[in-house]
Amino acid sequence: MFLLLVIPILISGFYVCNHNLYYYYKIHRYEGQYLYLKSALLGFGCLVIASLVTLLLNRFMPASIFCINIDVVSRLETLLSSAVSMKENEAKQLAWISIIAVSTQIVAYLWVKLSDLHIRIKESDVEKSKIMLMSTILSDSPLDLLLLNSYVYENPIMLTLSDQKVYVGVVSSLGEPNESEGLDQEIAIIPIMSGYRDDDNLKVIFNTDYKIVGKDISLAIRQSLISTATKFEFDVYQEFQKSQPKEDKSKKLSIPANSKVFFWKS
Repeated sequence: MFLLLVIPILISGFYVCNHNLYYYYKIHRYEGQYLYLKSALLGFGCLVIASLVTLLLNRFMPASIFCINIDVVSRLETLLSSAVSMKENEAKQLAWISIIAVSTQIVAYLWVKLSDLHIRIKESDVEKSKIMLMSTILSDSPLDLLLLNSYVYENPIMLTLSDQKVYVGVVSSLGEPNESEGLDQEIAIIPIMSGYRDDDNLKVIFNTDYKIVGKDISLAIRQSLISTATKFEFDVYQEFQKSQPKEDKSKKLSIPANSKVFFWKS
């Protein structure tokens, strides 16, 4: 009969995985049997807490308050005995299992709410609280951390895609996670300039200035298309350009000192 607790354990565990932000942002990493085991582990924790609370309440709470019977176990046992023909001992076991199963779901719900409250206390802004969690979850991937830092601190980064297109910009949005993909499945950037890598020497050639448009343009990119990514420093790039052999071109890229704005000059 105690096998009936398996389903409440899995349900409560998956509820925590799917609604607690800390686990939800990592749920895409739990695949197959690992997701079942993770849900079972969290659900078992809810079951233990629910069982302890239920036993303590049954031990120390009076059977009645102001002549009102609050003995839920006895009432449920009587209801089960009258509704289904079973022995008194079996009815009592089923009553306890039912109460613990319901209490397990309540514990899972309170766990999620307390976790959300804890996050909001640490960070009053919801968006900031999400960023705080992202930084702890994505810190194990250099690419994820680079994209996150660009999103948080508005640091320009240079992305080289699989088709040799090159974009320099600031990450403006990270994709929302789901059951199969994480926060970084897609990103949106506000491009500053773009170009391509030469097929022969892979030298970066910029040919598009998005500042000319006069307004921000958002560009969505799937992370799976990113070949390389690096933080882009305009001062470093300018010094690097000075060290390169001069070429006779009609237009050159000009970047004022200590500036993130550039322009083309003849």
